[in-house]
Amino acid sequence: MEQFIDLTIFNTLALFFIGLTGGIISGFIGASGAFVLTPAMMSLGIPGLIAVASNMAHKFPKALEGAYKRSKYGQVDLKLGLLMGVLAGIGMITGWYVMMYITQHFGQAGSDLYISITFIAVLTIVGGLVLRDGIFEKRGKGRFDSERETISKNPLARWVNSMRIPGTMITSDSLDNPISFLALAPIGFITGFIAMTIAVGGFIGVPAMMYILGLSAMVASATELVIAAIIGIAGSLLYSLDGLIDIRLSLLLMAGSFIGIQIGSTSATYAQDYVIKLTMATIMLLVLASRLFYIPGYLYELEIIQADGYSTFQTLNTAGANAIILALLVGNVIILYILYRGIRATAVADKMLQSAAEFLMVDDSPLVTNDGIGSQLSPLGRFERLLVASDGSDFSSAAVQAAVLMAKQCGAELHIMSLVPVGLEYEAIGENVLKQELEKCQTHLDEIQAQAKASGVDKCITHLVHGQTVHQEIIALGERLGVDVIVMGQRGRRGLARVMLGHATALVIGKAHCSVLVVPKGAKIQGRHFLVATDGSRFGDAAVITTNRLGLLYEAPVTVVSVTSPKQSEETRANAWQTVGRAAEHMYDNGVQVDTRTLEGQPAKVIVEFAKERNSDLIVTGSHGRTGLDRVLIGSTSEKILNDTPCSVLVVKAT
Repeated sequence: MEQFIDLTIFNTLALFFIGLTGGIISGFIGASGAFVLTPAMMSLGIPGLIAVASNMAHKFPKALEGAYKRSKYGQVDLKLGLLMGVLAGIGMITGWYVMMYITQHFGQAGSDLYISITFIAVLTIVGGLVLRDGIFEKRGKGRFDSERETISKNPLARWVNSMRIPGTMITSDSLDNPISFLALAPIGFITGFIAMTIAVGGFIGVPAMMYILGLSAMVASATELVIAAIIGIAGSLLYSLDGLIDIRLSLLLMAGSFIGIQIGSTSATYAQDYVIKLTMATIMLLVLASRLFYIPGYLYELEIIQADGYSTFQTLNTAGANAIILALLVGNVIILYILYRGIRATAVADKMLQSAAEFLMVDDSPLVTNDGIGSQLSPLGRFERLLVASDGSDFSSAAVQAAVLMAKQCGAELHIMSLVPVGLEYEAIGENVLKQELEKCQTHLDEIQAQAKASGVDKCITHLVHGQTVHQEIIALGERLGVDVIVMGQRGRRGLARVMLGHATALVIGKAHCSVLVVPKGAKIQGRHFLVATDGSRFGDAAVITTNRLGLLYEAPVTVVSVTSPKQSEETRANAWQTVGRAAEHMYDNGVQVDTRTLEGQPAKVIVEFAKERNSDLIVTGSHGRTGLDRVLIGSTSEKILNDTPCSVLVVKAT
């Protein structure tokens, strides 16, 4: 078959545009946009095998870079990733033999048909699930209330996690319990097999690791990058041996995608979760439709169906090409429009809020903008100024109650903010509607302020903030005010698409320069017992110093814990005892009732279990609080603690 296409000016620009669009989609949805690349290249006249091979070659450098970055933040389970990568390799080799067999016996039409059918099957399942999740979320509904409930309601997950087959059990940092190797084998095999066929395997691997193995979204998506890198390197090697990689295509795709990712990730900050999901589903279903149009032509070339001429199939092929063009254009238009709308809305809101300022301006309730934002860390252990955001939901109500109690206990100044969602629609309907929205939010804030003052909080200040992205506005106001702690409610993620999306609480934890208190619904901090986890690092020391201050303010007993692994040396365990001993001595000298404990096992699991055993109402942990380009990375241990504990968690930042 004719392998490599001529790189005319049109083809060069088209391939760059395809890569650009794939990058924009990747940045916007927070996952691989490679599902548009192979079909788009095939519609351009590139044989399916060349498209798959070149797509795979362009992906693995990005996967390597992503895995390296995520590993620095403790998100990657390297052992599990390498093991799954080996299993995926077996699936890849099988997929390669299947692909070569089909090509040798049925030619390009056979391989193109096989690739198209695989795409149709995968996109039907994934696109349908994402569409369902987007519709449910738009309606305010969800299939599951939390990640843990997802596992508990999944019979397959319960069965897999209950398997105990001697000689096959393995452990890993991200697994709560030992799991049978036999459970990993089909996941890795199918991921590799699908990746070798369509150059996209993450849609299978990530959900499987989450819903079957019980990994958190952050760890699953990060570990998948290790698997993707292994698949990309091995797959590129296999295909290169047959001369199927067109490096020109790979470089053009890579050049476009690096630019597109920046655009897409910026646009995502202005989009609501359900909009991202519905956009993703729309693009997937259009790509699916484009492949459907090509199927009859492949069947005709294989002489499976008969016809008087090829004109009908040429018409269908043209329709398929138009469908993929429509998918690319629709994706770009939606994402770029959201970007434009977000930037424009900010400018419009600034102008209109300025004209409405006199309507609601009072001494202790200013309208806040994002000008002059600083980035200073508050001194460790200081609780003089707190910030809590309220939207009137049960989740934010729990955070408000916790913030009021903490402000009273610490004698702190309490700042309460509410976000006024503004956009281009206000430009059309006028200032009166904006004033009504502002008045409604201000009434809500006034009610909270009255409750806080009735509870004994001497200074409570309310803030109306305009904007569209909650976490950005919370962080901006916190830095402007120089708060010591931001108090957040905890809201569970729902559905398949949470694999690809960030979490507002995680975003605030990652990007805020101050400490963040996360309060689950129904949790209260009453000073029954505080638990602080330390590993002897400066992050752990910051947590200890902060807990020392809280222990004094609440007159609460404190336990300092450090976690070791059975595989660690006696010297490491001895160091753990020294770490908790040093921390306890510091607290004891400052008048805190303190004891120590070294725990053994998976850090998050044993910390949460010990907190439940002691009936702790607060866990304190340190965090580097760094962020990545695509999503915030807060560390797998901190994330698991936040997901699994019913009590409040204070994540302390260190300089």
